[in-house]
Amino acid sequence: MNNLAKRVSIIIPAYNIEDYIGNCLDSVIAQTMDKSDMEIIVVDDGSTDGTAAVIDEYAGKYEYIKAIHKKNEGVSAARNDGIAAASGDYIFFFDGDDFEEKETCAELTEIIERESADAVIYGYHRYADGAVYETNLPRFDRTVYEGDSIIKDVMPAFIGLSNEDVNNWIAGKPDSLYVENPALWRILCKRSIITENGLKFDTTLKVGEDTCFISEYLSCCSKVYVQQKCYYYLVTRSSSAIFRYEREPLSKLDGKKRLNDARERLVDRVKKRKGVDITDTFAGTIVMSVIEMAFLLSRKNPRVSRKDRYAGYKGFAEDPRVKKLIGRFEVGSGSFVKRMPFILLKKGCFGMLFTAATILHLIGYEFKR
Repeated sequence: MNNLAKRVSIIIPAYNIEDYIGNCLDSVIAQTMDKSDMEIIVVDDGSTDGTAAVIDEYAGKYEYIKAIHKKNEGVSAARNDGIAAASGDYIFFFDGDDFEEKETCAELTEIIERESADAVIYGYHRYADGAVYETNLPRFDRTVYEGDSIIKDVMPAFIGLSNEDVNNWIAGKPDSLYVENPALWRILCKRSIITENGLKFDTTLKVGEDTCFISEYLSCCSKVYVQQKCYYYLVTRSSSAIFRYEREPLSKLDGKKRLNDARERLVDRVKKRKGVDITDTFAGTIVMSVIEMAFLLSRKNPRVSRKDRYAGYKGFAEDPRVKKLIGRFEVGSGSFVKRMPFILLKKGCFGMLFTAATILHLIGYEFKR
């Protein structure tokens, strides 16, 4: 591949997706942007199927595709390796099992340069079985955000729920728990902001690494542009890491613990950089997660005893950082059914909450946001 600096670097981590990576690369190759302005960096994260061979086949055909093969260390490490290899002014982070509209790179790069922006946020489609089944445009009131409004209005939409959001849900207000999908494939970034601020993906996280990275990246921006158009197709597949994670309660519990650790580190970094404490922007997410884990872990699981499931849940709920946020949460007015779990949580009645959730499972009740 030509070693001269490029206008755009597209970083694609890939792990055991031999049936998908070709379609992803085809959509990138089809981009209307001049290929001399592009580099595609595909990071094979120690795949054990035919993914590596497919990547090498494409790299052999197209000089602007670079293949990196490494031992399996997870998607965060793969993306970090991609950043280290990138030379573009701008970076797209795409996933190897998805695909994009052909004008994605050209149009979004034109916008970020025309607007002198540090980031462009855009929409996406959810795609399965050959068809779009959901379209998601960004839900922001303005097109341009600058200065303090980025931390006040843009970053909170990605990082999580506030206590006010949770109480609005209890009160029955629609869309109270809406959070923008914090995936990196829906934001165009400047490489200089990433490198100058030493931004990296947290390799301790199995999930949630996007949330932390995009939140910190936005905290470094001076101007953000919101494009009300969908460019990306998120392909739903049952073998994806997030799909498996959502169905493995103890794995999800571990993921939430790690994410709490990562959020704490993020709070410290943003506070040092901007002098702002962002804890309140996601405090409701953590309080709500304690309720969710009570329902998730109380569900019968033949592979894990109830005793072990409760121990895991209680340990999560009694984490000092979690207990502090529970203490700061004031339960609002609204539906008794919605309020009761939070009342039990506030009183520290973790065993009672866990038992109540167990009984509700038996009568077919499902806790839903």
